Amino acid sequence: MRLRGERGAGWLAELRLAAGFLTILPVLAGFPAEPEAVAGSLGWFPLVGFVIGGVLLVEDFVLLPLFGDMLSAALVVLSLTVLTGAVHLDALADAADALGARADRRRALAVMRDSRIGSFGAVAIVLLLALEIVALATICKAGAARRAAALWIAPGLGRWAMAAVSWRIEYLRAEGAGTAILRDGGDRNLALASATVALAALPILSWRVVAACAAALTLAATLRAAYRRWLGGVTGDLIGAAGELVELAALLAMAAR
Repeated sequence: MRLRGERGAGWLAELRLAAGFLTILPVLAGFPAEPEAVAGSLGWFPLVGFVIGGVLLVEDFVLLPLFGDMLSAALVVLSLTVLTGAVHLDALADAADALGARADRRRALAVMRDSRIGSFGAVAIVLLLALEIVALATICKAGAARRAAALWIAPGLGRWAMAAVSWRIEYLRAEGAGTAILRDGGDRNLALASATVALAALPILSWRVVAACAAALTLAATLRAAYRRWLGGVTGDLIGAAGELVELAALLAMAAR
């Protein structure tokens, strides 16, 4: 299980792949991966999410005294979008367009493959970003501890959801990144992803963090069941959409009074 041309193997290769899939960091240039490493990378998605959360936490610590609640929240959400390349926002838009089309499986898959964003997709992106900004601004008023916890836990839970909705479910495309990621290792990936979340949540454990985890678990299970009933499986767009929606759900749970 190696990156071809590189001595590093095993979990280091998988982690590098996870970072390459989830961020714009140039960590994969010139290093095509073995299929086993690609499949195993899914289990490390939450760890990359928590690293992203740590970066946002530091940024927010710097920006909040300078710009206040709302503007700092908007800048943090902008940074998250840039750091992840907006790839999962695009996935959310494609999934929303496919759902809005109310089409059969063949037509829905065709809509998600279309690179153009329709009206449902545009509305989904705008609403999600607006809700994330307002949620973060609301959390800012609740104190530094809750704000730090929210910025830490939400990106990790969003990436955990990608492993959760992919667990033991059919991938609906004959080719693409998801074909390799869901190739095997589903049980191992979900166990690793869940263990990562549990360890990362322990230092900030509170009833709000538990509520955020419960919201993530409930929504991920609901989306997985809905995907199976709607189309009979998942695509990369549906996986990415789940990550965005669960991340938002975690922020909303942290913002609740």
